[in-house]
Amino acid sequence: MSGPEAAVRQHWRSSDRLRRIEAALVAAGKDLDRLSCAELYPYDQMHGRGIVATMEVAAAAALRPGMRVLDLGCGIGGASRYLTHEF
Repeated sequence: MSGPEAAVRQHWRSSDRLRRIEAALVAAGKDLDRLSCAELYPYDQMHGRGIVATMEVAAAAALRPGMRVLDLGCGIGGASRYLTHEF
């Protein structure tokens, strides 16, 4: 593996971010092997107003299946994960 995917994997392996997120999910009683998008909302919508804001922006953009969205500065990808799941 090389290129962008390798760089992303290295980023997450080089710190304890993933371990801390997984620990928080386990502490909240989540099954890491069976997480739904909705169960991740409290942890991956790290912007003002959380999932509500993501839903409002998606509605305002009139997104439809098959459209493409570029999410710059997406952090751990919460908004992108929501958009992919819903559209």
